[in-house]
Amino acid sequence: MNALIVDALAANEGRRKFSRDAIGAGPRLLAGIFEKNTRDVRIKRVENFLEDNGEVNERIDLFLISAMSVDKIAVQKAIKKIKNNHPNSKIILGGPILSEISISREIKFDVGVIGEGERIVEQLIKCDFNFEIFQEPEYSMNFNIEKDSQTLLIQDTKPFNFNIFDLYFSSTKRISDYPDHWFSKVYVELVRGCSNHYRGDLVKTAGGCSECGECDDPDTIISGDCPEDIPSGCGFCSVSSTFGAPRSKKIDLISKEVEELLNHGVRRIVLSAPGFLDFYRGGENKKIFSPTKPSANHEKLEKLLQILSEIRDKQEQTCSISIENVKPSLVTAEITKLIGKFLPNTSISIGCETFDVSHSNLIGRPSEPSRALEAAKLFSADGISPQIYLIHSLPGETVRSLEITKEIVEKQLSEYAEKITVYKYLSLPSSPFTVTDVELPRKRHLLDIKRDELKDSIIEFNLEKKKQMIGEKLITIVAEKDRVRENTYISYPIFSGPAISIYSEKSILGNTYAVKIIGALSDKLLEGKIEF
Repeated sequence: MNALIVDALAANEGRRKFSRDAIGAGPRLLAGIFEKNTRDVRIKRVENFLEDNGEVNERIDLFLISAMSVDKIAVQKAIKKIKNNHPNSKIILGGPILSEISISREIKFDVGVIGEGERIVEQLIKCDFNFEIFQEPEYSMNFNIEKDSQTLLIQDTKPFNFNIFDLYFSSTKRISDYPDHWFSKVYVELVRGCSNHYRGDLVKTAGGCSECGECDDPDTIISGDCPEDIPSGCGFCSVSSTFGAPRSKKIDLISKEVEELLNHGVRRIVLSAPGFLDFYRGGENKKIFSPTKPSANHEKLEKLLQILSEIRDKQEQTCSISIENVKPSLVTAEITKLIGKFLPNTSISIGCETFDVSHSNLIGRPSEPSRALEAAKLFSADGISPQIYLIHSLPGETVRSLEITKEIVEKQLSEYAEKITVYKYLSLPSSPFTVTDVELPRKRHLLDIKRDELKDSIIEFNLEKKKQMIGEKLITIVAEKDRVRENTYISYPIFSGPAISIYSEKSILGNTYAVKIIGALSDKLLEGKIEF
């Protein structure tokens, strides 16, 4: 059976507008399940699949599409092309897009894999993707199967009873299926699940909290259970309810994956986790539901970072390893010194969402905003570039909360953070706010004005930070031609930093250069000159 994985993650309407230099971990893990069962499979980005007619005359029996809820239009386009060119092929849809069960009434596919799907895919492989046989007890006894019209919706009934990383290894060979892997940030999954099983006041009230006291204090939560089944975690996020408490990948598996990716030509590795500092927190097998206690596992983190830094440093070409996210509730001076020692000159993301203390508590954040500021200050002191993440239009937002956040952005953040990223709140299926139907703030004129003022302040902040980089030299990879400006190329720093525009009349694509920053073209793009 000839199979193709279509990576539609973050493709939105069919082409990635943001994070163009990122390759997620999910499709490679899916390919790894095929390799474990000695089956061939390839990966193709959805934009390449939609634009390339090379598969039209090729027989492809099975398509597996991985997507998020925001990628619905891209998925619809891909399925339309599949049905036109491969009418007899089977289509399996999976990823966060299936947290919205009703999607099967909008998009026509054969099988939907809901939530954690690795064991489901392996069983489908073992029955040779014969969906009738799969429904027999021999294959389906551990799964919940529903039939919606002609679509099978399958969900693992015991997703948190084992460590998924002990069963499956992500493919490293298939990274070469991504034409841009040589300059992209390639994500390596370390931790799945989240330790924040606190519930904010907004979801408690909307969910009919009986005040059992289990999650009143983030320090003392010992289980994720709730008598009213109110989803746990930050109200806007579905990780806790979808994947449960954190599960960590063994260090030898991480080092093997990283080394093989680097050997395949990858130059930029990102250690992916909802919270990096949840890595083996509490020991080997203990499940952690508190976002604050116990503290981070310094011994395990040091061992991991030491091994990975040794692998990085023995590469012939300059490579970088960075960290995706940390919870500020777990950041200490000891931790920032450790990360700074092994991963110098890199960046790190710190979730904050709002600088208003009362709003932060309402939405279920694991710590107050002051901890995010302190974490950023500690990282900055140890050579790490902190990036603060904010969200506007959240439930519970007020004019005052927006004013507080804007004031801190303008008056305090400059000494703490190198960049601020702000998102508009989107309702995610399975997130506490969505499940408990928390009411969104009404679109009042003054709120909209304050949101615009906040966004303008953040743009100004980021632009000023870019201007401060003028004169600096960065090691960059020239990744692609600029789609707008003639004789201009876009390059990405191997370590931390924004994209850089470089003018050159001769082709410099694919080369690595030391680039001097000579200007700031926008709050997201620098202008550079090659230092020969």
